[in-house]
Amino acid sequence: MAFRVSYSLFDKIGFFLNAYMELGIPEKRVSFRGLWREEGTHKTRKEFDQTGNWGFCALFWLAKDFFEKENDEVAEPQAQGLNNTRNCLEHKYLRITSRQPIAKPRADVALTMSREEFEAKSLHLTKLVRSALIYLTIGFGLEEKRRQPNHIGLDIEEIPERAAIPDNNKI
Repeated sequence: MAFRVSYSLFDKIGFFLNAYMELGIPEKRVSFRGLWREEGTHKTRKEFDQTGNWGFCALFWLAKDFFEKENDEVAEPQAQGLNNTRNCLEHKYLRITSRQPIAKPRADVALTMSREEFEAKSLHLTKLVRSALIYLTIGFGLEEKRRQPNHIGLDIEEIPERAAIPDNNKI
């Protein structure tokens, strides 16, 4: 369930950005990967290209980690495997074994993988989701600030390189 929910969060981010940025992409065509480009071109949408919003820019580069048939050039080596796993979970079934199968499984509707491999894919996907939610939050904050320049609110603080660790010996 964690894998399925994590993967679906990227679609939810796509739907949110489509509505929030008023992109006008028809509902059936919205995808996290395809959101960033003008339809039928490789040009970045002006709504993202002209804002200078580094949160949305980070989301754009994260979207390159996802595999889609129309756009199969991806930065992430595991992208196609994550996509195949997701498709099997949603449309076929996933056979999880206690260890890696020795023989190649026969061709059927199941994808077979070890529990260890599935856990690694799930953990990797949750890390991508965490990054996407952080980038979305930052991007949303910067966009709101751009849209309302006279709005008085909290500034986005610099993220420190290293968190300060309290010295417990000095009590």
